[in-house]
Amino acid sequence: MPFSRREDSPSEKTILELLSRSTPDTVRDLPRKDDVLYFQGDEALFLYAVSSGEVLTLLESPYGDPVLWEVLDHYDAVGGFAILLGCPYPATCRALTPARVFGYSRQKVWDLLRNDPGLFESLAKGIGDRLQSFLSRLVYSQQNLEDRLLLGLLYLYRKKIRSAPDRSSPVVLEITRSFLARLSFTTVESTIRVTKKWESEGWLDFPERGLIRLLDIRHFLVKTAHLSMHESPQNPRGREKWDARLNPV
Repeated sequence: MPFSRREDSPSEKTILELLSRSTPDTVRDLPRKDDVLYFQGDEALFLYAVSSGEVLTLLESPYGDPVLWEVLDHYDAVGGFAILLGCPYPATCRALTPARVFGYSRQKVWDLLRNDPGLFESLAKGIGDRLQSFLSRLVYSQQNLEDRLLLGLLYLYRKKIRSAPDRSSPVVLEITRSFLARLSFTTVESTIRVTKKWESEGWLDFPERGLIRLLDIRHFLVKTAHLSMHESPQNPRGREKWDARLNPV
């Protein structure tokens, strides 16, 4: 779930900073891609804060491939929904890159919540943002292919600039087109076809295997402005955010 600093409150502490006031109950290293932190349906023993690397959550299904829910990095925590409600983990969590996570028990999380309103606000906001994000993807899963791929790239772009905010040069995403296809509810073949077209139009390129470089991010932002459910450029607050992205200082 996205526990990021708010764009309008750059000094707001991250979930990891808030939790670091207490000693973690466990530290888990995930040295290889696809290493499992926990499986969907496992008992929720810990809220995990990502210290380094990236993890992803997957909704398992008996009817086909798992659905990629979200990518989480060192600004994020995972397992909060299950810890707060006392239910099993609703999705499987695996490493996307080598990662380290700090685990905090349910009792410790509740003790911290009682003494720190900021932690409660961050957890609640993160759950809300996560549900909004997934609802947005479900709504647009029936839209045309290019819109879905645009939204997938924009989602990854936002996470990238959160940890590396320099926008003076093209943004490089460390992902494969296979991963982008899963994120966008489509096939690898369709993703290759569309991204090759965008490459010929000068929007992006592929400097090496496993990398996608966004050459013209303004184009992506303009093309997706009408698609965002929870940051619409049509309302004043949303318009300010879009203007800031299109005209960075």
